Amino acid sequence: MKIIKQTASELIIQTQSIFDFWLPSCLFMAFGLFGQAFDYQKATLSCQRLQAKQGSCQLVRSNLLGSNTQEIQLASLRGAKVQRCGYKTRVVLLTSVGHVPFTANSTNWGTQDAVASDINFFVKNAKDRLLRLSPNDNWLGRTGSIFLLAAVGAIVLRNNELYSFDGTLNTLTVKQRGLLARKVMEYSLCEIYGVEVDRTKDRQNDTWYEVRLLVCGGSRLSLPNTMSPYEQEQIAKAINNYLHEQK
Repeated sequence: MKIIKQTASELIIQTQSIFDFWLPSCLFMAFGLFGQAFDYQKATLSCQRLQAKQGSCQLVRSNLLGSNTQEIQLASLRGAKVQRCGYKTRVVLLTSVGHVPFTANSTNWGTQDAVASDINFFVKNAKDRLLRLSPNDNWLGRTGSIFLLAAVGAIVLRNNELYSFDGTLNTLTVKQRGLLARKVMEYSLCEIYGVEVDRTKDRQNDTWYEVRLLVCGGSRLSLPNTMSPYEQEQIAKAINNYLHEQK
């Protein structure tokens, strides 16, 4: 929160600025698109056998930047194996002309072993006519999806509040603006007799501070909470001084 206007008759407090909103949203979006664009784990292997050694396989890799297709003759396919490098593994196709990477590096050994086993079973069993595998176990792609969802959530759930104290009109106007809802509430300054800073703790034992306006009748009007005691104390002090000046 920050004070965007402070005069003898007017005090305006904004809970979120445009910069506060767009910076995290753009960062989430950038990381999400980066993860999706370079998610080479979206690979599909399709094999069709016409006779014992006749047929072909197509290896298709795709991401946001496009796709590419590599054709491998069934007579050239010898099988598959899992390559291990440290704690990561990947499946490579064994052909007569060398190794062809199939899956991206992954920490899920069980999945990679199963993929290699399916390919080897197809190669050794001439009765199997079709094989189609499309494993998807890439942390970068999943992380990219999470960042994209976070960016969309920040856009959809964003809620900016504007608190306008107007001594001339003797009113407090609260404007809530967001993509899903817009709301305007109005109070008389005569009803507000004080301000306090409340401190609470969440389940992670983190301390949150909340400015509350004390309204006649025992009710309280709460401003958004933050983890910054200094910021909330400054806001509470500015509101308290303003209310005293209006009396």
